[in-house]
Amino acid sequence: MVHKQKVDVNKRKVVLFLLESGEKMRSVVLASESPRRRELMNITGIPFYTQAAKIDETFNTNLSIEEGVMDLALRKAMKVSETRPNELVIGADTIVVIDNEILGKPKDVEDAYRMLRLLSNKTHRVITGVAIVNQDVKKTFYEVTEVKFANLSEETIEWYIKSREYYDKAGGYAIQGKGMILVERINGDYFNVVGMPMHHLVEELKAFINI
Repeated sequence: MVHKQKVDVNKRKVVLFLLESGEKMRSVVLASESPRRRELMNITGIPFYTQAAKIDETFNTNLSIEEGVMDLALRKAMKVSETRPNELVIGADTIVVIDNEILGKPKDVEDAYRMLRLLSNKTHRVITGVAIVNQDVKKTFYEVTEVKFANLSEETIEWYIKSREYYDKAGGYAIQGKGMILVERINGDYFNVVGMPMHHLVEELKAFINI
């Protein structure tokens, strides 16, 4: 899957390197089926394709929250790398954290109601862990964005739940969709909340391939 877009000089160097790297790194694999991450990767112009990572996504509670989300990203990348050892694999996992409680994807509609009520009128953290892996190197990092929700009425919560946008979204909302009206302000990388900290990712790719 290749999507050509205008990119800045440094990003273009990344694209050219990936195209010309030959046997060492034939292509980039995004270990995710997330349409949001696919969209963001497409915009960079970096050639890539996706392969789902079928892993047990149980959070390792023996690790800190930041270490745990990086661990999930690494497990995803390593799973795909098992069958793609000569390719550069990117894994990612995004969680929402409020009052030290980790909010993943809602289990059902009642769980979605619970999450939105919990987030209402409070500031939470969105943390994305990322792993970059090939046969020689493993690199992990994370990005944190603070998100302040408005004081949500029951009518607003019910309206949002009826949109069904909460489905398959960490914390039960999508900032890039109708969920934008739930958010009062953010502090940090917007794209991290969408699902991938793109600036941080490209900077790490540049370091990873010594540009």
